[in-house]
Amino acid sequence: MEFEIYQWLVPIIGLFYVIRTLRAVKQKKRSRKGATVWLIFWCIIIILAIVPNEISFQVAEILGFASNINAIIFVALGLLFLFVFYLSSTIEHLEHQITNLVRNSALQLKNQEKEIERQQKQIHELQKNISNLTQEEQVD
Repeated sequence: MEFEIYQWLVPIIGLFYVIRTLRAVKQKKRSRKGATVWLIFWCIIIILAIVPNEISFQVAEILGFASNINAIIFVALGLLFLFVFYLSSTIEHLEHQITNLVRNSALQLKNQEKEIERQQKQIHELQKNISNLTQEEQVD
């Protein structure tokens, strides 16, 4: 069996990204859920690069395609749509979190402003009382 350039180059690139993903999980820069998706993706890419014909013919047979190339393109497009859906739902979730954070921050700021205003009124009242007491002492 003679290997083509992509059959040794793609697994090397795939292993690089597998290691990079595992390091990101270890350093807590990536979630386990997201890392699992990417690890599965890169493992599939590595396997497809090493034995492309065997797997592509099996996929074509299972899905009922006449051509193995059509089957691989169909599966790849399906995976791409899955990734786009996953990313868009993650973005929507982040947007919702940001909205909640901004809303809560604004409410806290408003409450702090009200508290400062209340305390300033108390200080003003205390200053009036002190002023009245000093004036009464001066009169006596």
